[in-house]
Amino acid sequence: MEPATLGAWGLVISALRTIGTWIGLRKKEPTSTAQLVDFVDKLVDHRVASEVDLGMRIRELETENAELGAQVEAGLARLTSGDEGLAEVAPQSERDRARRLAEEGEFEQAVDLLAAGAEESEAHALENHLAAGALAYLYDTTRARRHFERAIELAPDDPRGWNLLGHVLGRLGLLAEAQAAYERVLVLGKSMRELALIATAYGNLGSIHQTRGDLDAAEAMYEKALAINEELGRKEGMANQYGNLGLIHETRGDLAAAEAMHEKSLAINEELGSKGGMANDYGNLGLIYQTRGDLAAAEAMHEKSLAINEELGIKEGMAGQYGNLGVIHQMRGDLDVAEAMHEKALAIDEELGHKKGMANQYGNLGLIHQMRGDLDAAGAMYEKVLAINEELGIKEGMARAHGNLGLVHQTRGDVAAAREHFANALDLFEAVGAEPQAEQVRRAIASLEDHD
Repeated sequence: MEPATLGAWGLVISALRTIGTWIGLRKKEPTSTAQLVDFVDKLVDHRVASEVDLGMRIRELETENAELGAQVEAGLARLTSGDEGLAEVAPQSERDRARRLAEEGEFEQAVDLLAAGAEESEAHALENHLAAGALAYLYDTTRARRHFERAIELAPDDPRGWNLLGHVLGRLGLLAEAQAAYERVLVLGKSMRELALIATAYGNLGSIHQTRGDLDAAEAMYEKALAINEELGRKEGMANQYGNLGLIHETRGDLAAAEAMHEKSLAINEELGSKGGMANDYGNLGLIYQTRGDLAAAEAMHEKSLAINEELGIKEGMAGQYGNLGVIHQMRGDLDVAEAMHEKALAIDEELGHKKGMANQYGNLGLIHQMRGDLDAAGAMYEKVLAINEELGIKEGMARAHGNLGLVHQTRGDVAAAREHFANALDLFEAVGAEPQAEQVRRAIASLEDHD
């Protein structure tokens, strides 16, 4: 039996997805802070993944801010909508300055202004910290975390702070802490009898299960969230869960069902005019086309997604699409362009402290080294991938890293080491229910028999 080759499964994929978060259920607050930014009210979880291994198109989820696009659009609209925006938070000069800074994309300075306002006015501290944290999430994960933690100190029974903190912790790879935050949201939602909040918590908890590789538990959570959103007629929440379920189908190898789900999500987001959601859907559909080998259609989708993310200044989305386009160039054999794309994605992930994204790009770059025949450099990159995924407890990422390390050892003629890595990869893929990838590894193991 012939050994597996890079052409057969040494490819890389990136993925975008959204996970629903709570949008409503606000306490009555001053109009100014309520309209300061929609960053708090319309935060939706965004997951981005750029994958490498055996060409196994597993959709690794990242707990990111999905509807950052809608969030930014709505927030800027409110900042520029007249005198109400910051009227009760700051005097006219500060209001004008914050509006101008937001319009110019100077989010860091806008956050500084909000933070100062939080210190100066106890009455507006909670809202300022929430808004500052949401803006900071665009460029500084650590600072966003500080603002959300401060919001929780000020109002421990306000679910917004817990929900937003969960997103930050997820981005940082602190899955246990993120889960605890989302579970707190669920408890508060049930105590308040707020179905929308309960749906949000189910969706976000599903994302934790999916990241860990428990697809059945994740699917159950997404189905619960979808049922509630359908009952309430919450279209944005429905779109998010259709997308999440699409990723479950995709991981299991059912591309037709996955495509149908992503198309449903896209139709809703187009109806709502949600650019951030549309960008996610374009990315996901691009991945399906890519898996089917239709690179032209895939590239068109990824370019659409990238354009929206660049327009909105959403760095996670930009990184994800740079990775996706890098894969396209890689599949076409243009390794220099692919490498440049993956380096751009890695730089953003490192800036954001986004460990899973970093692991994905290390894997992508490792594959390029491998395709060029530099096995030492490739192996070093895959070891980085394995270390991060082991730290985070992400089974799919661990499986991909083991698979790629198996290929490296196989190429070197170290059959024992290759067999060990392939065996680890097979166990992990089977554990998460990724049967198409598991079958590829079985074939790789069988190919080693020629060396026995």
